[in-house]
Amino acid sequence: MGWRGAKSLTRTHGDVRRNLPIWVLTCAFLGVLAGVVLGERTAVLRPIGTAYSMMLESVVYPYLLSSLIGGLGRLASKRAWRLFRASWVVYLFLWVVTFVIIFALGLAIPPAPPPFEITAGSTGGAISLVSLLVPANIIAALGQNYIPAVVIFAVAFGIAVQTVETKASFLETVEVIRRASLAIWGWVVYFAPIGVFALFASTAGTIEPEVAGKLSVYLCLFLIGTAVLAFIVLPAALSAIAPASARELLAELRPALVLALVTTLSVSALPFVQKAAERVTARLGLGGEETNDVIRASLSMSYVFAQAGNYFIALFIIYASYHFHAEIDGAQHATLPIMALLSGIGSPSATIDGVQFLANWVGLPAGTIGLYIESMAITRYGQVLASVMAFGFVTIAVPLVYYRLVKWKIWRLLYGLSISAVVIVVVIVASRSAERWLFPPQTGAEIFARSISPKLLGGTKASVIKPDAPRPAPIVGPASLDGIRERGVLRVGYGYDVVPFSYFSAAGDLIGFDVSYAYRLARDLHVNLEFVPVVWEDLTADLTQHAFDIVMAGAYVTDQRLQKLQVTTPYFASPLALIVRSDRAESFLHYDQIANREGLVLGVFDDPVLLPMLQHLFPKARIVTLQSYGDLPDHPEITAAIWSLDQARSWAAGHPGFTAVQPTDMGPPLVFSYLLPPTSTDVARFMDLWLALHAENGFRDGQIAYWIKGEHRDDEAPRWNLLDYILARIST
Repeated sequence: MGWRGAKSLTRTHGDVRRNLPIWVLTCAFLGVLAGVVLGERTAVLRPIGTAYSMMLESVVYPYLLSSLIGGLGRLASKRAWRLFRASWVVYLFLWVVTFVIIFALGLAIPPAPPPFEITAGSTGGAISLVSLLVPANIIAALGQNYIPAVVIFAVAFGIAVQTVETKASFLETVEVIRRASLAIWGWVVYFAPIGVFALFASTAGTIEPEVAGKLSVYLCLFLIGTAVLAFIVLPAALSAIAPASARELLAELRPALVLALVTTLSVSALPFVQKAAERVTARLGLGGEETNDVIRASLSMSYVFAQAGNYFIALFIIYASYHFHAEIDGAQHATLPIMALLSGIGSPSATIDGVQFLANWVGLPAGTIGLYIESMAITRYGQVLASVMAFGFVTIAVPLVYYRLVKWKIWRLLYGLSISAVVIVVVIVASRSAERWLFPPQTGAEIFARSISPKLLGGTKASVIKPDAPRPAPIVGPASLDGIRERGVLRVGYGYDVVPFSYFSAAGDLIGFDVSYAYRLARDLHVNLEFVPVVWEDLTADLTQHAFDIVMAGAYVTDQRLQKLQVTTPYFASPLALIVRSDRAESFLHYDQIANREGLVLGVFDDPVLLPMLQHLFPKARIVTLQSYGDLPDHPEITAAIWSLDQARSWAAGHPGFTAVQPTDMGPPLVFSYLLPPTSTDVARFMDLWLALHAENGFRDGQIAYWIKGEHRDDEAPRWNLLDYILARIST
């Protein structure tokens, strides 16, 4: 290739790079449009977007390790110490302003309501945090994406290299790895429009509107906070010491911000941030190998310690405490910035581990991670914007401090902070003024608004005999699979107020975990359903007389039932718990303290299992039997009521003012099984195999997620999209 050809090729590549943000933004818009038009069909594009993201991330560790080791290794010990002294004040400012914004926005979220559930002896996550920070095995840390541990290793290794005299050849090799990583990034960036189109199309086409609705306040606060930090505070602070205005600095960092925004990968911005820092420092006459080493080392360190968007997991924890009714105590609130800073170190994807650690530390339920992952579909955009702007802030500010070229223009900083304060105050005032609309009081209606999956209902005829209606005569015919198929009807005994296993919804439909299993069983046997209410004190006699084919009603396993009935393999277990009024819940965490309490009045469902169990556990208490736990609010004299933890939690979620408490040392859990007539041997064997099958194929996990944990169901109708809407209108 001649000189003209090479020059033409260079010019073409330069044009492509200059126009890349435009191409990327255009493809991002087209991706969103495709998602709206095609809906869930765009899920087929997700592998393309995922592959693009993986290519960008594939050189993170080579680049990070080579930059840190090479940058620090080239520095003399005095220069390394000088770099540290120049860096700490920059990082301290970044961390302080970030957490001030986070906790100021946290004031827009009201205090957590009384919890649905509390347990004693919750364990923290100290071990997981140590494993994130301490590189006991660098290979394992690399495999598990523990970036903080990797960085600690690289920093220590780089400092150690400083003391080695014959290091030139090693540093040349490290530099080759760094440049090769940048070259790969350069190649991958050219595919950005395709990858971005696939990412945006699959996200816009599959995200559920109810996710955004459920988290709308948190999402708005998150995006406002990250935007204020990225576009006002940090540019203003940097312009106060750098030879450029905030607008000029944002223009320098625009390619990095655009690419990171549309790919949602902060790592993709690193080469662009480095170039921007080199251009800004060049205005002050800085250059040469030492300057380049300082910039590279600062950039590499910033990727770990300046992920400002990661620290907003503290805001999520504040919101999650409200969402899950789990109050954060004063000590936890005071130390939350430090814990979020430590657990937010590393790449954006590492925040999932950080949230897991913080959730365990605060005492939030297991559903916290699912809620956070749902929110990441939107928050990741603000997250990477804040982080990339923080990279730029650190990578430009540290060399200026290092070379003592800071020229303060304090009015720029004060101007930016003032605007930010006004924005945040307006957000807080508006949020608290509209609190009843943004944070409606708990009504307990959600648990009674659930429904059986349409996929289970379709094609199965079911009749429900209400509790106050006459019960049908016992079944005529053998208590066997052949007998059920010959009749064409499966008669199921249900409990009418056994939340969340079998109960009536607000619409009057029989719903619940066991009811879903009953529909699944009827579909598999190709028979219809007949639901008949259970009278618990007559349960053994009714099954012996073949009043039901099977009882699916949250029934417990007991010695008597094992001896007199056919009992399936247990399908669920839950520890014993108490239902307590929320304002007294903290005083019921330890069984030994409760059992000896004077004047204890305990309520219990009139059940042949729970009643003797309560009498055994609390012999000194006065016991009040209830026809249903729905009667509990009408008995203010009752101190607490006994039930299984999962049932108590579900009941408390539907009755504001009550909390499920799991005291220590209450004994073994309650075990749930389906009960059959004593002669139904073949049905019992079939049910054991059938339950095992549905435990393996995902059906059980899906029902637990929906009915027990209260999560979103995956088998709902396809999400709305424009194409189906138009086709439906044309067909009608």
